[in-house]
Amino acid sequence: MNRKKIVSYVKNQNKKLSNQKIGQINIFFKDPFIDDIDYEIVFRKINQLLPDHMLELIDVVYVGEFENLKEKNANALYSDGAVYVDCKQEDENDLIDDIIHEFAHAVEDRFGNFLYEDGDIKQNFLGKRRKLESILKYENYDIDNYDFSKPEFDGDLDKFFFRGVGYEKLNNLAQNLFLAPYSITSLREYFARGFEEFYLGNLNFLKYICPYVYKKLSFLDNIQNEENNYEF
Repeated sequence: MNRKKIVSYVKNQNKKLSNQKIGQINIFFKDPFIDDIDYEIVFRKINQLLPDHMLELIDVVYVGEFENLKEKNANALYSDGAVYVDCKQEDENDLIDDIIHEFAHAVEDRFGNFLYEDGDIKQNFLGKRRKLESILKYENYDIDNYDFSKPEFDGDLDKFFFRGVGYEKLNNLAQNLFLAPYSITSLREYFARGFEEFYLGNLNFLKYICPYVYKKLSFLDNIQNEENNYEF
């Protein structure tokens, strides 16, 4: 089931779904959470972590089993103002991580011009990619067929990172360059992982590893929509 089919299915089923609102977040349950997940604590925490103008970017969170999530081996995804969350979660912290990550994609969609117009985040990301390329070459990995210069997601490069190198090894090789292996796969995931670190991790570490992501998020975290004059 692709994203469009998921959106269509859920919209058609809305009348049958149980609904709850926690803070600013509307939640529709296609299926209940499996295991003992205290989702109320999770959504209260997210309301506390994120500023109002970011919470407003998500119209609804849908919870359930979705084929597209299974196909992608993903726990959550963002699409068209909604977040889709798998009802199978390890624990509350895992669920918080997943939802905050998808909020990051909503923030990028809304404030993308501001984030990327000066090119700082992109150039920083690609510069680190070039350094990693040199490291992998030095480690005798065959990288001739892979393009490290594209900021967009590349399935072949992703498979090389995941299977050819392995995330554990990649994490060691990319220390002090990237926050986590998956953030290497694209500019979009580089920002999303930085967003997670900003709201759930260590701000000083983020500032050290991803200074331009930290700078932009520090600004966005403090803006007030009604009072801010910045043209996004």
